[in-house]
Formats: sequence, structure tokens, C-alpha cells
Amino acid sequence: MQVYHSLDAFPHGRPVALTLGTFDGVHRGHRRIIERTNAAAAEIGGRAVLMTFDPHPREVIGRKGEPTYLLTSIDERLALLQDTGLDACIVMPFTRDLSVLDASTFFQEYIVRRLHATQVVVGVDHAFGKGRAGNAEALQRLGKSQGVGVVVVSELLMNGVKVSSTAIRASIGKGDVARAHDFLGRPYSLSGIVVRGEGLGSKLGFPTANLELRASNKLLPSNGVYIVQVEIDGTRYDGIMNIGRRPTVSEQMHISLEVHIFTFSGDLYGMHLQVELLERLREEIRFDSPQQLTAQIQSDVDIARAYFKREYNRTND
Repeated sequence: MQVYHSLDAFPHGRPVALTLGTFDGVHRGHRRIIERTNAAAAEIGGRAVLMTFDPHPREVIGRKGEPTYLLTSIDERLALLQDTGLDACIVMPFTRDLSVLDASTFFQEYIVRRLHATQVVVGVDHAFGKGRAGNAEALQRLGKSQGVGVVVVSELLMNGVKVSSTAIRASIGKGDVARAHDFLGRPYSLSGIVVRGEGLGSKLGFPTANLELRASNKLLPSNGVYIVQVEIDGTRYDGIMNIGRRPTVSEQMHISLEVHIFTFSGDLYGMHLQVELLERLREEIRFDSPQQLTAQIQSDVDIARAYFKREYNRTND
């Protein structure tokens, strides 16, 4: 998949089947739309192209002072899109000027004149243009007037719930990473650089890697202890992760991300880690003593090891 950061860089010559949107999370519903885009491109002998936006529109037109937390940074989004079969991805800078374009002008200027798209594929709840007035029905009318085919993909339901970025954010906000996994089609992950901490984990007998996120607007699950898998230089390790303020040993106000990796030994400072959150073990609580905390961490480790043993046996049956 080729990535272009402006429409001027995008080469013309072959017909284009286009899908467009933010695609935060690249979840199962998004992949369904992308599959239909790939099929439309094959039908016209053209290229399957996805247009996404950076920064997220909410960061530009959202309420001032309210941060926008996302499932994926633009780099994570592009990495996830690489295995979808798309031919190209255009990353459109989302600006105030773009945000005030009405749906008809956006369609004429970007989709027809500059991209020469002959097919457009969107989800049933897709909306674009000023005030999100360009819904799927409006897009079909615009397409008909310009001879552009428009395919509207129905919503994807899992257990009666629509798969959407909003639903996934809500699940993660509650710490329900297992449900987020189902909707995403993969575990929710955090990535960052290992930085120096206070060494409290080592003093308790459970050394931890302190993670500093690469994206400041990455959505964090609710505070608590999670079963995780950690990727280090292409190798995966089992572990547990604490997300929170460490109330037993610290009075800090900021959120810490601390990973205890079961079978790794060595210096991780400055290294990049990707942490997949598999299941929430418990909420973060204050203990009366470091000894009680140590006993609880040992219990967390034992439960996590049993979880991985079950998963290993299940996948090898």
C-alpha cells in the first residue's frame, strides 16, 4: 500500500474505488468496508484507495479544552491498513478550511475533480462535509448526478451491538478490553518507550518497565491491572500491567504504565515496547502495607500465568 500525504502527490491514470473516513481503530466494521472497496476496485480494473484525515476532525472542530482520545495514532492506523489489500492511502490534513466545506463542494472538488473516483464505498452511518450533512443518502444523490457509483455497506453487528469506534472507546474506558478485542479483531495495544522509574517494582520483587506512550492522545483503559503480552524486538513475552497512580507506594497525580514481564531479563531503558491488553484482572486499590501489595501482585502473576497456560492448551488441542 502506497501512502500519500497530499492529493497533489497522488498519481492518476487508473480508475479509483474510494472509501473515506477517519477509520480510528481499523476495526472489524472498517475492514468490512475496505473489503467491499477492494472488490469494487477489482470490478472496474482500478485501484482501491482509502482517504483518511489527520489530525482527527474532533481535534480541529471539537469543544475547546476537551482532549480527543483515539484508539490509534495516524502511524498505528497506517500500519494496520497495510495488510488490508488496499492499493493506496491518502492522508488528508484536516484543517478549519476543510471543515467548513459543504458536502457538495467536497464531493465535487476532492472526490470527482481531484481524485477522479468512479466508485465510492462508505458505511451506512458515514457523514462528511460541514455539519456532517453529507450522509450516505446525500452521497448517493451526488454520485448519481455525476455518474459516480456509490456503495453503502450495512452496519456490522456482534451480539446485537453495532461495531463502531465509539462502542470500542466506551468498552476500553470501562476496562473491558476483552470486548474491545472482539470488536477490533485483535487485542487493544499501547506502544511507547521504556523510561526510568523509581525502581519500586524491583524492591517489591517484581521489576517493571515504565512505559511512556508515543502518542499523547492515546486512549487509556480505566485504572487497574491487566494481563498483557509484550513485544520486544519481534519476540513476545507474557506479563501483567498496572495502569494507575500506585496509591500504596506513591502520592503521584499522573497515570503510570508499568509492565512486569515474566521471563525477560535485561536492560530495557530506551527500547520500544508494544503491549497488548488481553484481560482486566482487577481495579487498582490501596493496600495497608507493601507486604500486602506484594502478596496481591504474586496472586495477579499466578492468575495471569494460569490464563496463558489455558490459552496455550486451547490453541494446541
